[in-house]
Amino acid sequence: MDLGFTISASTQRAIMIVFILYTAAIVGLGAYVKFASRNQNSSQKLAGFLTGGGNLGSLAVGLIMVTNIMSSGGMVGGPGMSYGTGFIWSLCVFCSFINIFMSLGSVGKKMSIMGRRTGAQTVLGLFRHRYQSKLFSTFLGLSFIIFLVPYAASQFIGSGRLFAIVTGTGNYRIGVLLFAIITLVYTLTGGMKSISKIAVFQGAIMIFSVISVYIVTGGAIMEEYGSLQAAMEFVQSSKPSLLDATTWAPLYFIGTACIQSFALIPLPHALMGTFTYSSSKTMKRAIIVGILGYTIIQFTMSGIGPLAYAVNPNITTGDYVIPMLLSTLLPPAMAGVVIAGAVAAIQSTVAAFFIIIASTIVKDLYKTLIKPNMTMEEENKGNTIFTILAAAVSIVFALFPSEYLQTIVNFAIGGLAAGFFFPLFFGLYWKKATPAAGIFGTISGVLVYIVATLAAVPVHPILCALAVSGIGMYIVSQFTPKVKRGVFEVWFGETYDEHYAKLS
Repeated sequence: MDLGFTISASTQRAIMIVFILYTAAIVGLGAYVKFASRNQNSSQKLAGFLTGGGNLGSLAVGLIMVTNIMSSGGMVGGPGMSYGTGFIWSLCVFCSFINIFMSLGSVGKKMSIMGRRTGAQTVLGLFRHRYQSKLFSTFLGLSFIIFLVPYAASQFIGSGRLFAIVTGTGNYRIGVLLFAIITLVYTLTGGMKSISKIAVFQGAIMIFSVISVYIVTGGAIMEEYGSLQAAMEFVQSSKPSLLDATTWAPLYFIGTACIQSFALIPLPHALMGTFTYSSSKTMKRAIIVGILGYTIIQFTMSGIGPLAYAVNPNITTGDYVIPMLLSTLLPPAMAGVVIAGAVAAIQSTVAAFFIIIASTIVKDLYKTLIKPNMTMEEENKGNTIFTILAAAVSIVFALFPSEYLQTIVNFAIGGLAAGFFFPLFFGLYWKKATPAAGIFGTISGVLVYIVATLAAVPVHPILCALAVSGIGMYIVSQFTPKVKRGVFEVWFGETYDEHYAKLS
């Protein structure tokens, strides 16, 4: 298979040795977390799996946010998208600086307070209390599963492509299975607590990785062209669309920018961080850590495509950009470390997906709707079973990859935001949002998004979905019964009756 570049056998061996050592460290750390919690009771184990115990430090919380949001999209698909479409993709991604501040700050602070008031350990459980509707939480839970499974598959696609490129193009499926097993091992050994321990290590590697990629890319450009201006003049003459701000229609650009900014806020794996800390001091420091880490990683990777085109304009697929830069510009051992950084983002994101999918099915759907007297031990077993099942389904999807990884990522982000953006914000900040409105907002947002995507409407599907969901929620709220006054006071009052704070 022609990649547009070649990797020597010695480089492949060196990369694999470093990657194996990295993997051993990650699995070992997960095993340590499991061993350290061996004497905990079922309740403590469940809390550790879902929220890390709810008392993580600011460094762990901030880097969990970074590693959960960053993924194969940010580390593989994003650079590939900018290689194919140019800096217009970078402009969309530059809008995303606000998402960690919002997810942990205004939105996260209110959710954290409400989580402590109600005892909720999941996003779905918290908003089931807000809207007092099992029907709402059922539809929202199903939307989480529908879009998180292909989202998880996209992560395996990215990791499989990385593995195949550095070991041989015939090893894609082996790479998918290998990364899935590694991720499962350290997810099942400790859940969110395991992720929190690993996030600090992985976050540091990710930051080192992207800085290294940018330095060597800049060095290659200076060596070949003498200046950045000369390199961009080459890009302009050979592929001017990469430097054209009018490549996309205005409404499509706005929709894509929305997916890369505000639409990231209601992602369930991003909101998980709001349940992991116990003080505002931790939250404020985590915001600083998260924004700095995210800015360095995302802004760097999203803008590297046109620079990589100047280095090598012959890459056959955009998703091969980062492997090309790593394997041809960096020393082999360092390339292995940097690839480990890309893998770090993928593994942490997928682990968060699996926790959400398992907790949604077991705690928020099965326990709520079918077996309310489910024991903690049964919940822990159920989480294990459905984590493995979620991984299995995601692997099946990943075995049949699409050409552009980022298209899957964007579709999944858009679907999650379409169903939860307005139910989240109206639920948190608008006192008049009703249970019926929440149900309408979720169902209409998801359906409009899917139909608009399939129909290939000229307007970006996320704009259509958000318009229908938001306007519909406002109208329905005017004509449908509000939540009980006691529940209203829990969410919007300084004082409240503890009886109404309990999850039903």
